[in-house]
Amino acid sequence: MTREALVTIAMTAYDAQETIEAALASAAAQTWHPREIVVVDDASGDRTPELLERFAARVPDVRIVRHGENRGVGAARNSLLVEARGAFVVFFDDDDVSEPRRVEAQVDRIVAYERLIGDAGPVVCHAARLARYPDGVTRRLPAMGEAAKGWAPSGHAVADAILRGTATGIAGACATCSQAARIETYRTVGGFDESFRRGEDTDLAVRLARAGAHFVGLEDALVHQTMTRTTDKSLEAEREAFLMLLEKNRDFLDQYGEYDFSRGWIEVRHHWMMRRRVRFAGGLLALLVRNPVATARRLRHALPRIADNEAHRAFLGGDPS
Repeated sequence: MTREALVTIAMTAYDAQETIEAALASAAAQTWHPREIVVVDDASGDRTPELLERFAARVPDVRIVRHGENRGVGAARNSLLVEARGAFVVFFDDDDVSEPRRVEAQVDRIVAYERLIGDAGPVVCHAARLARYPDGVTRRLPAMGEAAKGWAPSGHAVADAILRGTATGIAGACATCSQAARIETYRTVGGFDESFRRGEDTDLAVRLARAGAHFVGLEDALVHQTMTRTTDKSLEAEREAFLMLLEKNRDFLDQYGEYDFSRGWIEVRHHWMMRRRVRFAGGLLALLVRNPVATARRLRHALPRIADNEAHRAFLGGDPS
C-alpha cells in the first residue's frame, strides 16, 4: 500500500524569483509517484507568481495557492497542510534543490521505522543538508536521528535536548526544508505556530517531541540549501524567537528550575554571536556563579558547534562591536 500512497511535495514561496525555478525543477524530478506539488505564494512582490504560473502550465499535478498578504512562513506552511491531499507531506523550500530520490528515501525511512516501533509514536524524518553560504563556503548540516541504528531519538529526551541542551547524545537539526512526515502527524499537534516569524521549525520540533514523536534521519545530504539573506533573518530575530519558545515551554523548564537560567543562557549566547565580548564574559560568569552545573552542561553542548555557529553568525551579519 505504501508504494501507492500519494505524497504531497509542499513548498512555500516568497520573493524567490532568482531561485524558485531550480527548486520547482527538483520537485518535479522526484522519483516518487503518485505525487502532487502544492506551492503557497506568500504574497510575493517580484516575478515569483509569473514563474509559478509557467511551471504549473507545463507540469501536471501542480496547484498554486496565493495569500492576499504576507503572513509569514508558518502561516504559509499551515496553508500547505490544509491543501495537502497526500498521506505524506515532504516540505521543500523555494531556494533549495533536493536530490531526485529524496522523497522516496524519506517515505521509505518513515515506513521502515514504523514497522520497527509499532504504535510507539508518530515519526518525523529529516535529511542531512549541504548548506552553501553567500561567501561560497559549503557545510554539511546533519539531521537529527541520522546516526540511529535502532530506535531513534524521541519524546521527552528530544525536547530536553532542544530546550535545555542536555548531553544525551542527541544531535542534528530539525529543519523543515528537509522534513517529511505523515499528514496526521502535523494535524495531531495543530501544524505550525503562526506567531513565530522565525524559529517555527524549532517550535514544531519541541511540540512533536512533547507529543512523543520519534525523529529519524538520513545521513545522505539530499537537500542542497542556499543560505539566502532576507529581512526576517537576523541574530536579534533568532534571540526573540528562542525567548518565545522558552516562555511557551516554561512548564517544561520549571520541572528543573531552569527557566530563568535558560533565558540567561540565550542572552549570553546572543552576546557571543554579536561579538559583545565584555557582556558575554560578564553574563557567562554570572551564570557560572548561580548555575554552575547547568552552565557547564551548556558549554559542553556548545563547544563542538563553534564552527557551525561562526558560519551562522557570519551569514546573519552579527555586529562585531
